[in-house]
Amino acid sequence: MRRLRHFAFLLLALAALCGCSGARLAYNNADTAVRWIADDYFALEGAQQEDFKARLARFHAWHRSEELPRYSALMASAAGKLAHGLTQRELLWAWDSVIALYRNMVAQAAPDLAAVLVTLTPAQLQHLEHRFAESNAEYARKHLSGSLAAQRARRDQRNLELMREWFGELSGEQQAQLQAASARLPLPYALRLQNRQRRQAEFVTLLNTYRSAEELEPVLRRWLGDWEGGVSPEYRRVSDLHRERYMQMLLQLDRSLALGQRSHAVARLADYAQIFAALSGQRKLARLVPE
Repeated sequence: MRRLRHFAFLLLALAALCGCSGARLAYNNADTAVRWIADDYFALEGAQQEDFKARLARFHAWHRSEELPRYSALMASAAGKLAHGLTQRELLWAWDSVIALYRNMVAQAAPDLAAVLVTLTPAQLQHLEHRFAESNAEYARKHLSGSLAAQRARRDQRNLELMREWFGELSGEQQAQLQAASARLPLPYALRLQNRQRRQAEFVTLLNTYRSAEELEPVLRRWLGDWEGGVSPEYRRVSDLHRERYMQMLLQLDRSLALGQRSHAVARLADYAQIFAALSGQRKLARLVPE
């Protein structure tokens, strides 16, 4: 669990990462995946599991009816902007839009999260810290193994594969430009690991400090909504530089797109808009627990 926001954000991320063909199945079963993650990290038991399941089902129903139409509108708007060529202003709009959607989910989820988290026992909190340590070790193996050159090569290859996924086959010149632009991105992984560890320690401290839902909820809401709060000056500098250069990379690629490549990405965004709209109209009443 990279952050507790997996509770909500995974509902969108699963659909997006599975591709259009699997988005409906992924979204409709996202609550099961989130319950699995919660059990893995918190080792919920008995009444805790049932309470979390009921609260998550209500959250999923809210997200389906209230948020998916917003996702659909965002995808449709993004498709229209991409069709006419991107600007830095539009990329910043996309960034701000995603942050706003995330904070909507935080506001909705925080009361239910607080109600579940205050029931954790000392043994469950110890289990959580153990799982954080395992997760951090896995992160380090994935991103920090090998030399800096090896880390950059893996990062550059992931960026190239992502652009191919969205825009289709790239020309040799486009690949060379992407590799050069990706190589200019700073390597943030060591700083990200340090920040993860800081955030995880803060989270455990919150759970040990606030033992009633009424006390924890407002603090948890602020903490989840402001994940950049408390970062080190160096982490902020590198994150800002990474975002700036990544946007430059996207704008450079956008200027080189052939009609077919642009159409490929526009169609993908339009497909997601349709999928989110369709999902928002579906119901899984058999699996929902009434309030």
